[in-house]
Amino acid sequence: MNRWAKVLKVICEEAKGKNLYILEADSDMNWFGLPLKDLCTDSTYSLKDPEIYRMLKGKINEEVRGGGFVALVNPVNMYADIYESSSPLFASSWTKERPFDVTRDSFRLGFFETKEEAVNFFLKVSSRLKEEGISFHLFYR
Repeated sequence: MNRWAKVLKVICEEAKGKNLYILEADSDMNWFGLPLKDLCTDSTYSLKDPEIYRMLKGKINEEVRGGGFVALVNPVNMYADIYESSSPLFASSWTKERPFDVTRDSFRLGFFETKEEAVNFFLKVSSRLKEEGISFHLFYR
C-alpha cells in the first residue's frame, strides 16, 4: 500500500462518525471540499499515490462553510500541521485560483471544532501508524 493510501485509510478509520472534508481554499479563504467519507473505500486504498492526488484534484468542487481548525496532512513526509482555518498558511505557488490546494505531497483535512479535537484525532492517527512501523509527526500552532 502506498503512503497516501496508508495515511488515508487510518484517517478514515479514526474519522468514523465525524463530518470531515478534504479541503482547498482560494486566496480569500473560501473553502471547497470533498466529504472524507466519499474517499473511505477499498478502491481508494488500492490506488497509487499519483492516482489519489489526481482523483482528489478532480473531485474538490463543492463550496463548504466551516471554521475551527484544519490540518495540512503530508503523507509523503509523514506529518500533520494543525492551524486555524482562517489563517492563510502553506500556500502553493503552483495554483493561482486556489493557492491552498491539494498538492502532490499534501492535502488539508477539516473542519475540527477545536484545536484539542484536531490534536487528539491526529495523536490517534500517529499512534495507529506507529503500530505499522511508520513515524507520523504532529505540529500545531
